Amino acid sequence: MPVSPVEVWIYDLSKGLARSMSFPLLGKQIDGIWHTAIVVYGNEYFFGGDSIECCTPGGTMLGMPNSKVNLGTTEIPSEIFHEHLRELSQTTFRPCDYNLLKRNCNNFSSEIAQFLTGNDIPSHITNLPDDVLSTPFGQMLRPMLESVTVSPGSGSQRVFGESQPSYRVMQPASLSGAASNTSVAADSVMQQKTPTETNNCVTFLPTQPLETEGLCEGELQKKLLADLVEYVSVEKVSWSVSPAHVKLLGSLLLNTEKQRLVVWQIVQKFVIKTESLAILQRCDNSALLDQINLEDVESLKCLCNLCSTPSGYKMFLAKQRQLLEKLPTGLQQHSDDEEFLNVLVSVMYNVSVHHKLVDDLDIQHTCALVEFLNSDVDMNITTVELILKSLLSFLSANEEVRALSFTIGLNPQKYSKLFQSSENRELMSLVSKLESLNVA
Repeated sequence: MPVSPVEVWIYDLSKGLARSMSFPLLGKQIDGIWHTAIVVYGNEYFFGGDSIECCTPGGTMLGMPNSKVNLGTTEIPSEIFHEHLRELSQTTFRPCDYNLLKRNCNNFSSEIAQFLTGNDIPSHITNLPDDVLSTPFGQMLRPMLESVTVSPGSGSQRVFGESQPSYRVMQPASLSGAASNTSVAADSVMQQKTPTETNNCVTFLPTQPLETEGLCEGELQKKLLADLVEYVSVEKVSWSVSPAHVKLLGSLLLNTEKQRLVVWQIVQKFVIKTESLAILQRCDNSALLDQINLEDVESLKCLCNLCSTPSGYKMFLAKQRQLLEKLPTGLQQHSDDEEFLNVLVSVMYNVSVHHKLVDDLDIQHTCALVEFLNSDVDMNITTVELILKSLLSFLSANEEVRALSFTIGLNPQKYSKLFQSSENRELMSLVSKLESLNVA
């Protein structure tokens, strides 16, 4: 009888934030917020807010897993397995049965793993809800957690239901209120935020002339580079750059070590032009955008400029969302580098202005900013002001993030006392606005 390998694929929904922030918040170490799926017969099977779904391995919006665990093999034919899933979808794993704490994707993976192989998934995954609820803060969050639904979606198909996929996101209830449900179509994925007041985003532009001597060798490359320098140096030109120009920038970032600074400076000026974004969207921009990283301050300035416009932010979010999710990790890593910290917080501020989805990115950025603001790190006034503006933007748009931020220690009155000796009216105004949100 043929056998099929069985694996459990493990995803950390917190993208590493649980490992760094769980102890300060919960008083115990939590290494991840786990989502799991069973991979067998060439498919990935999981349970979410829309019953049992499947897709090709790695085909959900979560991408590839953080880790894989081999559970053994199964001799159960796929036909019998699918029949078992149909039965479960009508009994114990219906959409209405989903509960983040009691009956979630990990409970489903555990049951399926034992059905197929007799082996269970790692116990630290199924025990996660109990670990969180065993803490006072976990109990405080319980009403909100019980109203949350996780649906990876995006690329999956419901093979054990009657209708086409419609991935639902349940709005977490505020800590004092009841839950509210919001259904959205698969191409929407998350509920849209209510628009907030228009803010002026931060940009970084080089002040010195661009020194490009010796950057290129071939005549064609030199001509393309000269075009780029002219294009980014004047406000308006009567011509447009081509995909060949974009390709040259990506190639120079890949192959030029000594003069990367000037290349990044060209890119910083390039991405801020509306016409450039149109070119990036029309051509293969991966060679350029994939070079943006969180370790090089000039690269970070480029990211800040790209996120300073709605269209630029939307394009980068679709291409490199994981990089945006990692931004908060740099706060503590670069807390002793004033320039780097200021640029990093500037990027997070631009994100807060243009991020129009209610999802985990809001929570990740807000929690990290609150924690950093409450730390003992010395910050200049500009950095503090940007952090307060970012928090105001995130909190004004999302009631649940607002409730969570005050629960974990956002204290405007504390900051107000710190700034009383300052004559910076902007800071005092920001603090007052945050205080008003606490009683809203």
